[in-house]
Amino acid sequence: MAIESKLQQLFREPIERITYLDPGYSGHASDVWLVKTAREERVVRSSRWTEAPTHEFWWGCLDLFGIDPRRMRHFEANVAMLGAISGIPAPRVHARAVIENKEYLIVEKMNGEALRSFIGQSDALLHQLGVWMAQVHLNRYDYFGNLSSGQIDRKESFHARMSQTIRQLVERDYKNDSNIMMQVDAIISELFILPLPDHFCPVFIDLDPSQFLIQDGMLSAVVDVEAYAIGPREFDFVGLEYVLDEISAVSFLNGYSTILDPPDLSKYRKVYRYFYRLLGVQGSVDLNQWFAKRAIF
Repeated sequence: MAIESKLQQLFREPIERITYLDPGYSGHASDVWLVKTAREERVVRSSRWTEAPTHEFWWGCLDLFGIDPRRMRHFEANVAMLGAISGIPAPRVHARAVIENKEYLIVEKMNGEALRSFIGQSDALLHQLGVWMAQVHLNRYDYFGNLSSGQIDRKESFHARMSQTIRQLVERDYKNDSNIMMQVDAIISELFILPLPDHFCPVFIDLDPSQFLIQDGMLSAVVDVEAYAIGPREFDFVGLEYVLDEISAVSFLNGYSTILDPPDLSKYRKVYRYFYRLLGVQGSVDLNQWFAKRAIF
């Protein structure tokens, strides 16, 4: 069945126009369409995955956090959490349906254009981002997992479980990368002696400016949120070091610090950066270049 016919089943009125919304990067979890009828515009989302994920990012998210990109319930749970937080709206889910064994969500169309970079944005926007992230981090948990399925295990076992995921990711995807292979034993040894972070909360594993919309110089929405997990908040700060610079980090921290003190990354940076590189959060970057990224927190 053509996609036009499938999407029409979701709407009572005839569809006037369908626009595929390409996020501009590979490996994204959902197909997303903007659908216009005579009465309304809505966004329709459906998973691109039909089989268990093999892509390193989604395989790692499934293995460690139980986030299955085939299941739209993760998006629903994440926007429900974010919808309770002021500052940066998340789209509301209006309806859900299953067509030919595939899940579809009809969600609110958010205003704004895709954000290209946090760097060079106004102090007000970066302060807004910091306040919003701290509000997300106020949700605390004593386990790791995801917001839909819930607990994978108690947080005390997080580093042991993470070491298993790291080992499997390296064996699955990086046998031909000598730098990554040479580091894995030392990273896992370090992981077992790291103190456990005390603050487990929702963290945005693939945090990137492309997940946000901007309008009138401020963040108007956060829209691609399938990869929220429950884990240590240090993950978010490790991810931010790759999308902020020293100048933008100051305004971000000014906002964050109005609600929470930021974490100290010094003990966690190398190990968590290694894990993020295995996930390919910012693509296939040479490991030495990845580690050489300047610390800004």
